[in-house]
Parts: sequence; structure tokens; C-alpha cells
Amino acid sequence: MLFLPEVAELTFRHGDDTLVGDLVRPPWPGPYPAVVFVEGSGPGGRDQRDWQTGLAAAGFASLAYDKPGSGASTGDWTRQTLTDRAGETLAAVGALRTRAEVLPHAVALVGGSQGGWVAPLAASLSPAAVAAVVIVSGPAVGLVPQEEYRLRRQLPAAGFSDDDVRQATVLLREQVHRVRAGDDPADVHTAQASWHDAPWYPLLAGTSPATIGFLAGIADHDPEPALAALRCPLLAIYGADDVQVPVEASVRALERILGGTGHADHTVMVFPDADHGIRVRGTRAPGFDELVVTWLHRRLR
Repeated sequence: MLFLPEVAELTFRHGDDTLVGDLVRPPWPGPYPAVVFVEGSGPGGRDQRDWQTGLAAAGFASLAYDKPGSGASTGDWTRQTLTDRAGETLAAVGALRTRAEVLPHAVALVGGSQGGWVAPLAASLSPAAVAAVVIVSGPAVGLVPQEEYRLRRQLPAAGFSDDDVRQATVLLREQVHRVRAGDDPADVHTAQASWHDAPWYPLLAGTSPATIGFLAGIADHDPEPALAALRCPLLAIYGADDVQVPVEASVRALERILGGTGHADHTVMVFPDADHGIRVRGTRAPGFDELVVTWLHRRLR
């Protein structure tokens, strides 16, 4: 039987920005526990419909919204810091908590990739608003080590040489160092013009003045303080074959940080053979959806 959830557009504000997303919920009366999706890097938007439909079938409402400057939302995501993103996430949580069909004490965050930095930060800033956090392929290390790992893994997988990896790493470090020292991102971009036609250049995270500026602006983020301050339950999920995030280093960091603070309820799961999207040969890893739904059901009551 085809399952058809209820879908409604939801608009909320954060600062000067108007954010627009889709609230997807079960077709039966609420109130329901709810999830806010926290997008990863780039101009993400309302691209979680399959997952939202699955959550609705399991009894959850969920909100996925266009990032600033994407889709129907105003603003510019490239001008945000991670603290800005955390504040925006909490504005989304606040918008859900005021709705009659949502249980206000049972709203969780699901942060994917870069959203795995943002979700714990948001929860640490407003513990009363966030009931649980799910991280999917979120690095528990800072940006530069994460990006260096990605270049070491992605470029060879795409057929590029060790020299290409070294040069790409030099450009990454130069972008971060120069912008943080006060140089205009446009000048840094121009200074690297001789590399713009290199076939591996599009694989850099910073390939325009805007993205170089954004990259440098979040490069000093240390995920440890937010994780150490986390009081709500945490589920962290990784794919063993992820070439974008250092899984082993992230798992070690989570175990060290959360173990050191005596965090009472955290689960770390690594799916064998799965990639950054927790997919195995293009298909969602077996057991992933069941794990998330079961874990959320036990904590959002």
C-alpha cells in the first residue's frame, strides 16, 4: 500500500533571513515527536523527502528547509559561521515547538556531514530545546584535518597522483591561512589562478571567493567543546568506507570526549562497506533506517 504523508510548507525567520522548508508528518492526528534536518556543506535544501516519508510512516514529523540563498530561502549561506548555522537550527526547532501537531519536548536534530558539527553545537547552546541529536557522517575533528583527509582519499580514488594531493593540500592551507590573516578571499582566489584549470581543482572545498571565505570562516571550529557540553542523547553513525570524513579519528574523539564527561547516553555505529551517505553500492546500508527510527522512538516520548 502506498503511504502518503501530509506535507505543508513552513516558513520561519532567523535574523534577517526568511527560511522556507517542508514539514512532513503522518496522516493521522498528532501530536508527534519531530526531527529537524541540519544540512551538510554547500547550497543544500529540501532534499530529504524519502527520509522524511519514512519518518512519517514511523510516526515522526520532520522539517527540511532550504539553506539561506538556496531554493525559496533568503540570505547567503556562504556568509555564515557555524554559530550562525546553529542559531538558525534553533530557530527551526522553535518554529516546530510552537505547532500544535508537534510534541514540544520531543524535537531531535539530525545533522549530516558538516551538519554533524552544527547539530551538537545547537544542542549545547540550548539544551532545553533539543531532546536528542543524531550525527550522520559528521566529523569529530576540525575542518583542516577533515579536508586534508578528504583530499588524501578522494583525489587518488579519482585517479590523481600523490603530487596532485600535495598541491591541493598546499592550496587548502594557503586559503585558510591567508583569509584568517586578513586577506580578501577574492585576492586569494586570484593568487591561485594558475591552478584553476587543474583537473583536480573542482574537488577543493574552496573554488570561488565566496566558498574560500566560508571555508576560512569555519576553519577554527573545534567540535570538542560542544560535544563535551552535550547533555541530550547522541547517536553517531558512520560508514567504514567514507572518503570524506576520518571515521576512525572521529570515533576515537567521540569516545574520548563523551567518555571523559561521563555522558550517559551515546551510541556510535560504523556500518561496514558504507560510504559517506551510509550507502553500500548505491543502496542505503541494511539496518540504517531501522536503527535511527528505533533509537529516536526510545528517546522522544
